[in-house]
Amino acid sequence: MPVDDAGEDSEGGIGAKMRKIFANRKNLSAADRKRLEKERKARQLRRLRKLLTPKNAVVALHELQGPGMSEFTINTNGQETTAEIVVNNVRYEATAPNKHLAKARASEKALRDLVIAQMAKARQTSESKAPAANNGNNGNATSNEDVEMSDVSESDDVPMLHLASYALYKLFNEWQNEGFEIPAIKPAKAPVKLTETGVHPLAPKVPKTKADIPSDAPTRHPTALLAFMRPQIPYEDLGSNNSNDPAKREFSVGVTVDGQRFIGKARSKKLARKEAAAAACRQLFDVQFVDTGATE
Repeated sequence: MPVDDAGEDSEGGIGAKMRKIFANRKNLSAADRKRLEKERKARQLRRLRKLLTPKNAVVALHELQGPGMSEFTINTNGQETTAEIVVNNVRYEATAPNKHLAKARASEKALRDLVIAQMAKARQTSESKAPAANNGNNGNATSNEDVEMSDVSESDDVPMLHLASYALYKLFNEWQNEGFEIPAIKPAKAPVKLTETGVHPLAPKVPKTKADIPSDAPTRHPTALLAFMRPQIPYEDLGSNNSNDPAKREFSVGVTVDGQRFIGKARSKKLARKEAAAAACRQLFDVQFVDTGATE
């Protein structure tokens, strides 16, 4: 069956678009081609910069394993905290002065084993495919294609982007430990300016009322319920009492809802946010939570 080239052109087919691109490039001057090549490289660098944002071991491992990754088990004994995690039926654990550092060290061990294993597997695969690839390659490699870095990362057997992101994080960390100040890769977000009534500018113009409270509100997590009733409400970290004893340390978090300020205090920032949200929901929406104990 004959192909209607005119129809393909009119419908914007891929072949028509490619012919148009090559025709336009053929008629370009040397200066224009140089400018386009410079723009192409700049696009690749922007994509690469975005993909290679420094990430700690916990984040890199989570992105590599996906949402199915198991949770950490945290055990505190005096001044030391042990974090455990199971990855591919292998248990990794690490001990540190706090849970964040312990989780980071355990994640680094798991990340190391995963990357080394995948590198060995990729090497075996490439060696088995090398003869066939050499026979089928006529040397017509295209080096001027505008490669999508995200496509490369998804198809690559070795998670080089995850490894590179963590390597950059670790390098910057070492520099900071040596006393150098490392500027943030991403500019810090400007603080959100609330309206005169303490409402987030992106919040819905018509706020929900008590009539909109879900039937299961008393059993919901306070922060989740507050986010449902008042979206985009920011919390304010008010610091801690700076107690040298971790068992006595108390964090404070504030939140302003409908012009009223509520403060929560607890042994962690997460629990302090929960207490602040619970206070706001009780005062503004008459919600009596079934369980507002100190559970994360």
